[in-house]
Amino acid sequence: MRIVTKESIDTLSELKRLVGAYGEILEEYGGFAIKIIDERKYPWPDVCQFLLRLNHEVWIERRGDGLYMVSKPIAD
Repeated sequence: MRIVTKESIDTLSELKRLVGAYGEILEEYGGFAIKIIDERKYPWPDVCQFLLRLNHEVWIERRGDGLYMVSKPIAD
């Protein structure tokens, strides 16, 4: 994984690139809710590291039958 900073990328585009066909991205809480389509092929470490570098809190939750990775900016 390459090193990225907030200033050098469009975060949504980079997140879409990382997630690929293995998730669906929604914007919420000022962050993201990513519905995990394929739990085995989803790039867990890459997406977690990316969101944490954006200074986001990251958690996993179940919504109905779907599994989601959710993030929001950490309040200062």
